[in-house]
Amino acid sequence: MLRRELGLFSAALLVVGGIIGSGIFFTPAETARALPTGAWVLAVWALGGVVALAGALTYAELGAMLPEAGGGYVYIREAFGKLPAFLCGWMTLLLIASGAIAAVAMSFAGYLERFVPLGLVGGRMGVAAITIVALTATNYLGVKPGTVTANIFTLSKIAALTALIVVGAVVSVAAPVPIAAAPMAPPLFSGFAAAFVAVLFTIGGWQQTNMVAAEIRDPGRTLPRALFIGIGIVIAIYLGANAVYLKALGRDGLALSHAVAADAAQQFVGPVGARAITIAAMLSIFGFVNVALLTNARVLFALGQDGAFLPSAGRVHPRFGSPHVALVMLGTWSLVLLFATHGHIGTLLSGVVFADWIFFGLGAASVFVLRRTRPALPRPYRVLGYPWLPGFFVVCAAVGIVSAYVSALKMSLVGTAMLGVGIVLYRWRSTPIAAKSSAR
Repeated sequence: MLRRELGLFSAALLVVGGIIGSGIFFTPAETARALPTGAWVLAVWALGGVVALAGALTYAELGAMLPEAGGGYVYIREAFGKLPAFLCGWMTLLLIASGAIAAVAMSFAGYLERFVPLGLVGGRMGVAAITIVALTATNYLGVKPGTVTANIFTLSKIAALTALIVVGAVVSVAAPVPIAAAPMAPPLFSGFAAAFVAVLFTIGGWQQTNMVAAEIRDPGRTLPRALFIGIGIVIAIYLGANAVYLKALGRDGLALSHAVAADAAQQFVGPVGARAITIAAMLSIFGFVNVALLTNARVLFALGQDGAFLPSAGRVHPRFGSPHVALVMLGTWSLVLLFATHGHIGTLLSGVVFADWIFFGLGAASVFVLRRTRPALPRPYRVLGYPWLPGFFVVCAAVGIVSAYVSALKMSLVGTAMLGVGIVLYRWRSTPIAAKSSAR
């Protein structure tokens, strides 16, 4: 049995660490390119905060009601049955978690390359692989080492971004002037939709804390509070960071920037500030890889415990109390994807967004089904604004899926094919042995 060792502090930091990765350091430029003014940029980030809050409040009810390892996998299983739940775990292993881990590990290596030569360890691919192996090993040693590592890097990223926001608020800079070379924004409707997809990518990740609910002390009270605190911190940081970016660079400068935090810091405190925020971005990305491994291994653990796929994944290490087999599976497959795609971040992430929001939405929709089919289950917390708030989140998830399919058709088709293979595999495993023998 997994050990309940996580308190409110660690759970709240897991929420923050699961959201703030690399996105806030590059997606603000994407939103600026898609929208005509700074006011619209802030508006789309505010909407993203509302979406994240709606999702977190919905998952707070589900997590407090079913405080088991696996998070969304468990909710989907209880609401919609074993096949959709199996597909959630299947896609978490094949693409969602493993693709994100491989992509973000490559991003970390790219930042590290700015400071030290990487040739002796195989370049960026070598560093990404070493990062995945090292963090898999750290989490293998138990949930405590994994969360201590996560807490250190999450506190570092909070401190760095808070410092940038505070400096940006108090230091005066010359008002940014329009830049002729800045890209023209598309029509407002299509531009806002494109910016919203970028924001959806950046706000995802809060649900990962639900995956470790079986290791949180008093989860009925702790998990909802952790989600509230964590989401509140993230919304404040994201809105504050974008306001500072716009103050330093303006809409045009932000749209042209390839390192928005570093460029903004340079405007306020010069090259030293730019270097410091670059290091902070690197640490943030490293910490995200750790959180992704720690939390998503619990989905594979739940899948193994159910006997739905590779039952050995449901084992707990007798000494460390970790889901060690699930961790090794996830780390190994992340390495396979890393080398199979030659570390191409865009290829990895486009598939991740498509698959991720399918199960985001399905997990949130579980609250409607379980209210009707399992009314007697204890609910220490009930989502505010039911049914409108969960319904709003489910609609936003559907918009994200469609947008990902339109903008990344090839990888979305690959993801669809993976879902198809998962259905075939599940049906085959569910067929009685006698039927398989007669089929031969």
